[in-house]
Amino acid sequence: MKWLWRQLAIATNWPVFVAVTIVSALGIVSIWAHAQSDPRYSGDVRKQMVFVAIGLGCMLLMQLVSYRAIGRWAWGFYLLSLLMLIYTIMPGVPSSGLFGVPEIKGAKAWINLGSISLQPAELTKVASCMVLARYLRFRSNYRTFGGLVPPFALVAAPLLLILKQPDLGTALVFIPMLFVMLFAAGAKIRHLLMVMLLGVMVGAVAWYSGPKEETGLSRDLPVLRKLPVLVKPHQRARVRAMFSRDPAVLREAGFQQQTALTAFGSGGLTGRGVGNVPVGRIVPEANNDMIFALIGEQFGFIGSSVLLVSFLVLFAAGLEIASATREPFGRLVATGIVALLAGQTFLNLMVSVKLMPVTGITLPFVSYGGSSLLASFISAGLLLNIGGNRPLVIAKEAFEFDE
Repeated sequence: MKWLWRQLAIATNWPVFVAVTIVSALGIVSIWAHAQSDPRYSGDVRKQMVFVAIGLGCMLLMQLVSYRAIGRWAWGFYLLSLLMLIYTIMPGVPSSGLFGVPEIKGAKAWINLGSISLQPAELTKVASCMVLARYLRFRSNYRTFGGLVPPFALVAAPLLLILKQPDLGTALVFIPMLFVMLFAAGAKIRHLLMVMLLGVMVGAVAWYSGPKEETGLSRDLPVLRKLPVLVKPHQRARVRAMFSRDPAVLREAGFQQQTALTAFGSGGLTGRGVGNVPVGRIVPEANNDMIFALIGEQFGFIGSSVLLVSFLVLFAAGLEIASATREPFGRLVATGIVALLAGQTFLNLMVSVKLMPVTGITLPFVSYGGSSLLASFISAGLLLNIGGNRPLVIAKEAFEFDE
C-alpha cells in the first residue's frame, strides 16, 4: 500500500480525496433518510454504499498506472462508448433480459447487465474528455475558426446520440467541458464567442420553430412556421413552470421544483435533523436529481454550505493540479474533468433551487445511481493520478502562442 500513501501524501491530492469523501457521505445519509420515509426505496441505501465502495476502489486502483498510459487507450474507450450509445437507440433491441435496453421515464439510456444496469452516457463524458485532450495536446489548428470543427465534431457525436435517447441533462454537461478545454488549450476567445452566439441563435430558432397551434406560443414567425416542432411540449411546460404562480401549474409541471424548493427552505439555518424529511419524501426523484433538497431539509443552511464548500475545494484543487501540470495531455484532462464536474454540479443545483428548468441531471458523488457515481469516481481518480504523476517537461509552456 506504499504506492497509495505516496499518492495521497501529495498536498493537492488530499483536498480532492477529503472533498469526495464528505459529499459522498452526505449523499448516503440523504438516501438513507429518503428510504426511511418511503419503504419503496429501502434497498437504495445498501446499493448506494456498494456503488460508493466500487467507485472508491476504482478511484484508488487508477493510481497504479500513470495517466499517460491510460491516455493511450483514450480513442478505444471513446469508440467503445459511442458503440454502446448507438446500441441503446438501435431499433429492434430487446427491452428486457441481458443486454436489454428498457425505456425508463421516456428514455432508453440504460443497458441491462443482469442485476445491474449501465448508463453509457456517463462513461462517455470521461471518454470524450480524454480523447479531446488527446486531440488538442500537440495541435494549434483549432486557433482558426475552421479548425474548431474537429474538436466540436468529437463532442457532437456522443452529444447527439445522447439527445436521441433522449437525455438532455447529460448532454448539456458536454458543452462547458468543450468550451473550457478549448479555452485552456489556447483557442481564440472571439471564435468561441462567435460559436456561443450561433448557439443562442439556434436555440431561439428551436424555440419558435413550428406553427403556434403545436408550440402553444401566442404567435409564430412565418419564416419558422413550416419547420418541425423542435422543443417538446413537456420541455416548454417546464420552462413556463419556472415563472408561473398558477396553483394548477405548480401542481403539475412545476410540482417537482416547487416541492423541492419548499423542502430545501424548510431546513432553515440548522435543518430538521438527520433522517427528518417530511417534505422531501414527496419530492419526485428526491434521492436522485433533487437530492440537494433533502440535504437542505435535514442540515439546513449550514449543511448545504458544507456541501458547497466541499465542491469548491474539489474544483479548486483540480484547477491547481491542472495549472501545475506542464505536460499538455494531463493539463487538459484535469481541466476537462473540473469543467465536467463543476458544470454538472452547477446545473443540478440551479434546477434544485428553481433557477433553471428541470433537465434530469445527477449531483456528482451525491445522487443515487451506479453509473453516475462510477463516472464521478473515475474522474476523481484521474485528477489524483495527474496530481501524483507530473513528468518533468523541458520545453516551453504548453498552449502559449504568439499572436
